[in-house]
Amino acid sequence: MKYKILGLIGGIGPESTIDYYIMIIKRFRERLSTNDYPHFLINNINMTEMLSYIKKNELKALVDFLAKEIKQLADAGADFAALASNTPHIVFNELQEKVNIPLISIVEETCKEIRKNSIEKAGLFGTLSTMDGGFYQKKGEEYAIIVIAPSKDEKEFINKKYFEELVLGINNPATKEELKSIVYKMKVNNGIQGLILGGTELPLILNQEDFSDIIIFNTAQIHVNGILGKMFES
Repeated sequence: MKYKILGLIGGIGPESTIDYYIMIIKRFRERLSTNDYPHFLINNINMTEMLSYIKKNELKALVDFLAKEIKQLADAGADFAALASNTPHIVFNELQEKVNIPLISIVEETCKEIRKNSIEKAGLFGTLSTMDGGFYQKKGEEYAIIVIAPSKDEKEFINKKYFEELVLGINNPATKEELKSIVYKMKVNNGIQGLILGGTELPLILNQEDFSDIIIFNTAQIHVNGILGKMFES
């Protein structure tokens, strides 16, 4: 069967890229009921360089950096591309204007899924730039969803654990309990009905089994579903 070739920007971070790789293959084989494997491309970029542009608020440099990496995928035969991370979506619109192949937005796909579940208020976990970037909140407004980030101290805790543990593949039970505590506090104080795991490493430590009264939105899984949809788009 003919399908579009995906170009995936990976390495942001390595652990979540592995999850994307496995999920894309699994969903492809399930969708076609086949023993075949999909052909797609991965450009494993330097996360340290990418994050340095974000930290210094050099967003134009970030766009130029990512556009160059996506061009390599397009030149290698990719029909469309996706960023295997939430954080760089802070410049998604600008990036889409600069590249000549379509991009699949993790933010857009997640908001579509939240709307399907009739959720009106969702909490947001992720890196500091994702929680403070406003791009989930802005896209949420288009879908009549209120996206709420934790308090300043809680955001700093999540960001610290994200880079010092999760990106390195460390799953600390004490961190998990503190994250769950933040979620329950947001449910009581803010009335959230769902939680966006707006960092693709977060599913390494939190999942739906940890919660009985809110819906967990695994953005990596949702993104992969959108990628497969594009792959088989006529």
